[in-house]
Amino acid sequence: MKRNCLPILFAVTLLFSFFALPVSADEAEEPSGATEMSDGDWYYGKPIRSVSFKGLKHTDSKDVDGVSSGFIGEMFTDEVYQNLLDRIYAIDLFDEIEPQVSSSGRGNTVDITFVVKEKPSVRRILVTGNRQVRTAEIKDAVSMKEKEIFIAGKLAYEERAIRSLYLEKGFTNVKVSSSTKETEKGIDVLFTIDEGRATVITEIKFTGTKAVSAKTLKKKIRLKEAGFLSKGAFQESMLEIDKKLIALYYQNIGYIDVKSDDVTKTVTPNEEKRRDELTITFHIQEGERYTYSGIEFSGNEIFSDEELLSKMKIQPGAVFNITKFQESLTGITDLYYENGYTANRFRPVENKDSENKTVSYTFIITENSRSHVESVSIKGNNKTKEHVITREIPIQVGDIFSKTKIETGLRNLRNLQYFSNVDWQYLPGSEENLVDLVFNVDEQSTTSVEFGVTFSGVSDPDELPFALFAKWQDSNIRGSGRSVGVSSTIATNEQSLSLSLSENWFLGLPLSASVSTEISHSNKYAYRLSIAGDGTVDDDSYYMQYERWKWALGFSVGRRWTPDWAIISLAGGVNGSLLNNIYDSELWIPVDTSVSEYANNWGWQNSVWASFSVDDRNINYNPSRGWFASERLTWYGLTPIETEFFLKTDTKLEKYFTLFDINVTESWNFKAVLMGYSNLALLFPAPGSGIGDSSKLYIDGMFNGRGWTDIYNKVRGKAAWNNTVELRVPVIPNVLALDWFGDAAVIKDSPDALFHDLSVEDFYFSTGPGVRFLIPQFPLRLLFANTFRIEDGSISWEDKWQFVLSFVITNR
Repeated sequence: MKRNCLPILFAVTLLFSFFALPVSADEAEEPSGATEMSDGDWYYGKPIRSVSFKGLKHTDSKDVDGVSSGFIGEMFTDEVYQNLLDRIYAIDLFDEIEPQVSSSGRGNTVDITFVVKEKPSVRRILVTGNRQVRTAEIKDAVSMKEKEIFIAGKLAYEERAIRSLYLEKGFTNVKVSSSTKETEKGIDVLFTIDEGRATVITEIKFTGTKAVSAKTLKKKIRLKEAGFLSKGAFQESMLEIDKKLIALYYQNIGYIDVKSDDVTKTVTPNEEKRRDELTITFHIQEGERYTYSGIEFSGNEIFSDEELLSKMKIQPGAVFNITKFQESLTGITDLYYENGYTANRFRPVENKDSENKTVSYTFIITENSRSHVESVSIKGNNKTKEHVITREIPIQVGDIFSKTKIETGLRNLRNLQYFSNVDWQYLPGSEENLVDLVFNVDEQSTTSVEFGVTFSGVSDPDELPFALFAKWQDSNIRGSGRSVGVSSTIATNEQSLSLSLSENWFLGLPLSASVSTEISHSNKYAYRLSIAGDGTVDDDSYYMQYERWKWALGFSVGRRWTPDWAIISLAGGVNGSLLNNIYDSELWIPVDTSVSEYANNWGWQNSVWASFSVDDRNINYNPSRGWFASERLTWYGLTPIETEFFLKTDTKLEKYFTLFDINVTESWNFKAVLMGYSNLALLFPAPGSGIGDSSKLYIDGMFNGRGWTDIYNKVRGKAAWNNTVELRVPVIPNVLALDWFGDAAVIKDSPDALFHDLSVEDFYFSTGPGVRFLIPQFPLRLLFANTFRIEDGSISWEDKWQFVLSFVITNR
């Protein structure tokens, strides 16, 4: 069978050329010999092409690359070089640093090489004196690791980390010291621990309580008695917090004069268990219960009393609640902040009527003129270039201060997924009505690796019974904000390679631009006619096998707007494909015309699309509130030589609710989020044109109708409606969550049938638990799905739980 390989060679050449384009002729030159740096040399004013290090033995290259990558492309000046050198010294990994420079053959770029001598490395970490805490647990608590560079200044920090570990376990008398020993192979670090006796809380009591029971108060505090679910560990810092929690609880139910500072501790040694047993008694003076009688404002001219009162969350006549009252005052101050008034002064004055047991307030406001932003600075960005961050913040030097714009900037930065944490602070400027804004970022890896296994259930011993999928992507290559991705599928019946490149700020504007290309080969099956090409009739089999070669190339552009209430996006693009279906056309006649139209010859399949979306989610990749809506229209068939001409509409809706968010520990909240999702896809063929089975909609069992993995070739149509409800419970914040999902998906022959001939028996249902990884570089979902349908008004279960490997997909 003759095969035309010219398009394949062309595709491979294009793929190579596509990724070779960024390398200029100058950059391709070999660098000349390195020279030591001196004042007034040739390298001033030349762009920095690379920064490298020689002499690294124990230092991870990523640690230093993250520091230096942000300087690539900068023009060499004394200021730039000094900033680079300061950052290298700040990581405190080297005893000696010797800079050298070299250039390309034409001297148009600068290559900087730092020849370094590392500080000694940690050979061993030893622990002595620990009896109640395992050595491995102590080593996990310290940040210092064996074979890493030894930094003497970290020893005091590591001692505190070990001490904190013991305090969490109730060892209030622990003492930790450290010592070091230098050897030829590195530094031995020894931590010496005097554990002391553990202090265990055996009883918590309260005196003076009349309005609230001891059982209720025990639920409000963090210290717990030793029991089945608690070790009863005592920490002095927790006791101080519990005093405030008790007072806060009373003040939220009207007891504004409560006193809870008086605490007695009774220690009883228990020699048998070798511990000190502690009884804690809180002596409480409840006072009287007060109701709230209102608030008056003084000094407000910018906003009226009515505008300020609209921010109050507590109304006159209600039992006084200090939390609601303080939230109300915060709402008032935020109203001023959001309009640029940061230099105002606020003072609440309490007016307490002890006879009538009421409390009111006078809120004195000293108004000043609006504040302007004097400077905007970024801290913590070792890799990401500063302009990549500042362009996402809709507030600039000279603007009126706006907290709303700052919150919008924080939302934009979090959605980039370049940072594990983003926060901000404002500092007084050089004058009273000037402020300096500081945005602090903690960078994280932007390289993601996805992999998957799909089991096909083939019985041929010469074929692999599974397909391997792998994808590598860096969404912030060299800190530039650009994204590069490579993915591949390898299996007996399918092989593919795809490459993509995207830019979120094209030409310095909030314009997105992307290009992607893919080459693939697969062995497929299709329904065939019982009458063969030679006229014979074969009723014994219904399928024919064919090979499909495909090369695809796509371009897209988009524009986004970021008002305070949402992110609005408008995008469009063009996709083109070359297809060739290889089979014996004299022997087989496929039912699907989209197979026969590309039989043994290369043909085009093109499409153009446009999309519009509105995103109100608080964070797009792991939202807990907000909504998302999008509409995408795609027209297939752009040239007369194509075989299919149809319109595809794709509508998506998402909604998120936080059901509850209960603080359990200082660093963890028990939280549940309810998610609802609906996706409606419709195909409308042009008059006189058909749609082949391979272009029709189906349930894949992986992203929609999860668990229905065996019907994607059997159930296809021109209308699909997929609905999902999920209950999401974060276990480890921003790392891991437990979910329970319910899916309902339906495929119909036409949009008309979906809207006018739909019943519950048409749906494919599935439900089950799952584990969702929230790390951007590891976006996996592990699900167990049980499938069922409604037949004759009753539920018909498949009676089998199926494992489904899926991915976390963010709709944008």
